[in-house]
Amino acid sequence: MNPPLAIAHSHMPIFRVVRVGWKNSLDSSFSTTARDNRWNDATFPALYCCCSEDVSRAVARDLFRLAGVELADLQPSFRPRLVEVRWKGTVVDAVSPEGLRAAGLPENYPAAIEKSDTRLRAGRWHAARLEGVVCRSSSLYRLGLRVWTGAHELWSEIAVFTDNVADAPAIIGDRLDFTW
Repeated sequence: MNPPLAIAHSHMPIFRVVRVGWKNSLDSSFSTTARDNRWNDATFPALYCCCSEDVSRAVARDLFRLAGVELADLQPSFRPRLVEVRWKGTVVDAVSPEGLRAAGLPENYPAAIEKSDTRLRAGRWHAARLEGVVCRSSSLYRLGLRVWTGAHELWSEIAVFTDNVADAPAIIGDRLDFTW
């Protein structure tokens, strides 16, 4: 198997959608308890973030859409909040055509691949000490996006392998309102 294409990911901030009541918005340990994550399993944590506010909004809408709830209908204490995160590092490119090929992902990713397949790849990348993966947003895909052009910040998410980072993520902003 070919090595993935590793790239420097340096735009800031990145964004994390969290529940209002979370005490530590950068705690990635919760990700090891979920059985159906895309980019990690129980053996290592990942901090799931977005590359823009627009992608964060899409992720929040997608999560609640799956539950049949509109964000505006939620009580303020149940609405998601947006955390701005300072972080940069070396990640697997799962956004460009070249990166997808090198990662062994289909050119129409996130279509046509199971989460179990991406978890296996992520496990190898984590073991190789890469710091994460930047990828096309599955939430935007489910909401109808099929064209992945322009700056990746417009349509990508990032999973940070927190065990491997040289530069620890830090909160630089926290939006408790719902204007984002």
